[in-house]
Amino acid sequence: MLNVKNKNIIILSKNYEKYLSGSYHQDIIDSLCKLANTYLYGYGYKNYSLNDNFENVIEKSPFKIDNVDLIICSTSWDDDSSITNVDPHPNIKLGGIHQIPKIYFLNKEYKKLELRFKYIQHQKFDLVCTVHPKAYEWSETLGIKFLHLPFGVSLDRFSYLDINRKYDFAFTGALHKSFTDYRYLVKCELFKSQKLEVKSNLGISRLFNTNPISKKFQKYNIYWAEWGVRSLIYKSLLPTGLEYVKLMNMSKVFLNTPSAVGIFNTRFFELMATKTLILCPESDSYLGLLKDGINCVMFNPNMSDFDEKLVKCIEDNHFRKTITDNAYKNIEKHSYDARIATLLDYIEG
Repeated sequence: MLNVKNKNIIILSKNYEKYLSGSYHQDIIDSLCKLANTYLYGYGYKNYSLNDNFENVIEKSPFKIDNVDLIICSTSWDDDSSITNVDPHPNIKLGGIHQIPKIYFLNKEYKKLELRFKYIQHQKFDLVCTVHPKAYEWSETLGIKFLHLPFGVSLDRFSYLDINRKYDFAFTGALHKSFTDYRYLVKCELFKSQKLEVKSNLGISRLFNTNPISKKFQKYNIYWAEWGVRSLIYKSLLPTGLEYVKLMNMSKVFLNTPSAVGIFNTRFFELMATKTLILCPESDSYLGLLKDGINCVMFNPNMSDFDEKLVKCIEDNHFRKTITDNAYKNIEKHSYDARIATLLDYIEG
């Protein structure tokens, strides 16, 4: 691995240290900070000012301009709140900086992609990192180098806790029905109501003795929480932070699918790290990282074998353990430390 302890890197990013969801933003930064000398600048960090230009950023950093080896715009840097703009800090004009290599982490490739491409071109980045498999195609289109750098996992954050697997099957998150119907079809198979608007709240349903789960699955303990679902006291049922890690460790089987526009998302690696069995649809979006019956179980997207696959995953303990042990074996090579080492090796090369 490249020795980068003497590399000085300016990281432009929002402060996500206390953010409870989307931990990958902070995980990438944590790994960068482990592997190089870094200065973090952006909204939420000390000494941040919207009036600053890049010269002011250098003045506030511990580096001299001639000693900065790299500028990185993190996954959280650009503005996601506006539908017409992605530039979070117009006074920082990176396009005029030619002596320092500049890297941009493209994020949410399914939203405002053309605006982000314009920002990349205007700021004249030397390299763009993306989790999207179209990296090479975009490189050809824009004339800018793209590196396909998949999501990873923080092994400091996600670990196997060896606790009771009280839930037979679990899912949390958005259905993303406007992008894919995988998750919605599973919901239709599991629950009596097939209306997209209905939020599954098993706690409330069981309190009133109205089990919303289809009869064939009622004997199983299922945790299903979509975005927006809340308890009787209006508390979100979507776990975050350590509670999210615990939920994975308390679940035998967890549904996961490619994210919007087919991205191989962070949850696949998080499930591997917690030794939780991945149940997912057959897809060409897995980058060769998932193998049916080896480190996950895949079902036909038309749901023809879903019931059979789910029951086997829940009830066959030996089968389940074999698959989760296989998935866990190679998790270190998918850590964010490994991803950032790959990036820095690529830059050096």
